[in-house]
Amino acid sequence: MARPSNQSASWNFTVAQLPMRHPVSNTVIPNLFGNFREDNGACLGVTSESYGLIQNPALMEAAQSALEARGMTDYKLRVLSAGDGKRFFSEFTFANKQLATALGDLVGFKLILKNSFDRTLRAAFSLGFLRLACFNGMTTLEKEFAVTQKHSSKVTVDFIGDAIDKAMARGQEALGLFDHLARVAITDIQGLNILRQLEEVNALSGVIRQPIETLWLAPRRQEDKERNLYNLYNAVTEHLTHQVEGERFEYANGVNQDVLFRLVNAARKPEQLAKLLSPLPSAGVQTSVTIDVPSVVVPA
Repeated sequence: MARPSNQSASWNFTVAQLPMRHPVSNTVIPNLFGNFREDNGACLGVTSESYGLIQNPALMEAAQSALEARGMTDYKLRVLSAGDGKRFFSEFTFANKQLATALGDLVGFKLILKNSFDRTLRAAFSLGFLRLACFNGMTTLEKEFAVTQKHSSKVTVDFIGDAIDKAMARGQEALGLFDHLARVAITDIQGLNILRQLEEVNALSGVIRQPIETLWLAPRRQEDKERNLYNLYNAVTEHLTHQVEGERFEYANGVNQDVLFRLVNAARKPEQLAKLLSPLPSAGVQTSVTIDVPSVVVPA
């Protein structure tokens, strides 16, 4: 059964930080505050007084101003909230700002702006890519780029602009991970073994794994027919982007990054690759693999 969606297009609201009261005595609880939506009264989180709120509308306005100041106005925008408004995502996709992998695969830049009122996300940009051959969303293993100064909730165009500049400057190096994946040759059956091992460790669900297997075994584009870890990842992103992300953006991006981390880890560590290639009792039996991969530094 598919997980229910908890996302919404409702994001343009403000949040008030109000003292929490004891349910019996009605007295104020010291240094305990609730973050309440001012449009519907929903409590989005409980925090201390030191937790500064960053309002979604102010964050969006500053981000768009910073992009405009850099001439970066030709983007596709998607904005949503998740968890009944607890978490906020704004995705800026720049198909015209292109980089190429060593294989000649063209990608566009993607910046995802995040915020939360339940302390699960800091206000920051994460860097991603859009594979132009199929419009698959590709994540990276880059650290997030904070859009406010440490211990501050003040949103400024200049500081957000600095975060944008740092994220864009990391593009070519971040893209290098995919070149490493492309150097690890595997067979059809080994790809199936990897997907089933990923399900075994809960990186994928069975519902998601099955259509990914179909894409892996019968790729829709000529450039996806070569058998390697990169094209296995492409099969994963194709399904997540076009079949899952529309209703479950947050979940799809989490799975995307988890799978990429595990594949990159396998590309740099032969013992991890051998583990992923091992068939489960009901899977195939082919385990040999050609490895020609330089060391990859995977961010913690």
